[in-house]
Amino acid sequence: MTNTNTITHRRSFLKAATFTAAGILAAQNGLKAEDKADSNRLHIAVNQYTANNIYRRDNQNFLDRLDELKSAGADGLEPTVGTAAELENIGKKLKDHGLAVRSVYVGGNLHDANAAEKEIARLQAVGEKAKELGSRIIVYNAAPKHGKTDAELTFQSQNADKLGAALAQIGITLALHYHTTELEFGGREFHHLLCGTAPKYFSLCLEQHWSYRACGNSQLALFDHLALYADRVSMVHLRQSVKNVWSETFGDGDIDNEKLAAGLKKLKTPPHFVLEQAAEKGTPKTLPAKEVFRSSLEYIRRVFTV
Repeated sequence: MTNTNTITHRRSFLKAATFTAAGILAAQNGLKAEDKADSNRLHIAVNQYTANNIYRRDNQNFLDRLDELKSAGADGLEPTVGTAAELENIGKKLKDHGLAVRSVYVGGNLHDANAAEKEIARLQAVGEKAKELGSRIIVYNAAPKHGKTDAELTFQSQNADKLGAALAQIGITLALHYHTTELEFGGREFHHLLCGTAPKYFSLCLEQHWSYRACGNSQLALFDHLALYADRVSMVHLRQSVKNVWSETFGDGDIDNEKLAAGLKKLKTPPHFVLEQAAEKGTPKTLPAKEVFRSSLEYIRRVFTV
């Protein structure tokens, strides 16, 4: 996402069921113990935005290249959806091509009293469908609004807590996704969405590159976010830049991935990793899409495997 329009487009869940406290904890932590096995291969998904962005550079539709994405090393794909019907449609395609759906990306307006109730119902329906597909995490991005009031931020966090509690009942953890808007004004929206919610219901998708870019290209900010909320991290979105321009592949660059990997390896439960590499103005184009994914996924497994 390179600008407000793209971010806005990107952002364009439930019947109660008995769920034990141990199950809720497992859901929040993202991955179950058995998923660490399989010859120690690190499970990595690709975000839908990334797949679309990279294949579009080759004038291709990522939905026509799912077998290729799989052969490049992707274990799953994180869909971006607005409704349960949309998720059912793309979820079937992904399953048919052997791609898991461990997480689903959604946006929703939880700060507006006129919209929140309907939004919660919509997101609960998405959560139910995600559970059917084997998902464990709903990645939530708050509807963007520049300069939300304290009352709006408080209401938004209360609704995020309510939604997270409902999703936990079916074994789904809600995770905060964020961009530049949430880190404006001293990061008050980002911090209140975490400080104003219960850790057992609302986790963090560490947006490695947005923590960096939205705070003035600061690695210090990224590692402070990790230090502050390490116990909330259920998953990580990975993107890299070189001289503050998104690189063609995920690899070495502005962000010290070795340091990040060392920090993540201290977590009690390994997070779910999702590649979110993308191209923007100035990003080199030297490789076909399949090689962009192959190179990026091989690098992630080499650096981030516990």
